[in-house]
Amino acid sequence: MGTPLIRWMAIVLMGLLLQACGFQMRGTAIPPELMTMKVVGDNKSDLYRLVTTRLKAAGVKLADKEGIPVLTLSGVSSTSQVASVDAIGQAREYLLGYNTQFTVSMPGKPTQVFPITFNRSFLNKPDAALASSREQEQLGKEMQEQAANLVIRQLSQLKF
Repeated sequence: MGTPLIRWMAIVLMGLLLQACGFQMRGTAIPPELMTMKVVGDNKSDLYRLVTTRLKAAGVKLADKEGIPVLTLSGVSSTSQVASVDAIGQAREYLLGYNTQFTVSMPGKPTQVFPITFNRSFLNKPDAALASSREQEQLGKEMQEQAANLVIRQLSQLKF
């Protein structure tokens, strides 16, 4: 009889401790000031499409008018550096980089700039060139997905 009561008390105590320390779940609730916004950027880029899709899914109305917050996606670049070579001098490992930034400007408030940088390592397998190129392409797509998720997450935490 005492075991369920002890478990229940432990769960309540853990909840109170988490609340007391200020823990909050990361959500994608966009602040009310940003529920209508304009998105500026290369509308043919994958990042632009991913971000606008996620904004629409979060209930944000995208408009093209004056006097509303503006989200600007810019400066997308990908890099590839040799990280290691084998005994005969062939590149075996690469460091793939993905860099971008976004700015949020709201009428009457200072513009806020947020840089985004991701790095991933990639093993080059010369005997499986097609598989290696697909893996590299997949890593690039994953970094774009993570960048789009990060934009939404940082927008949800934005304070003016």
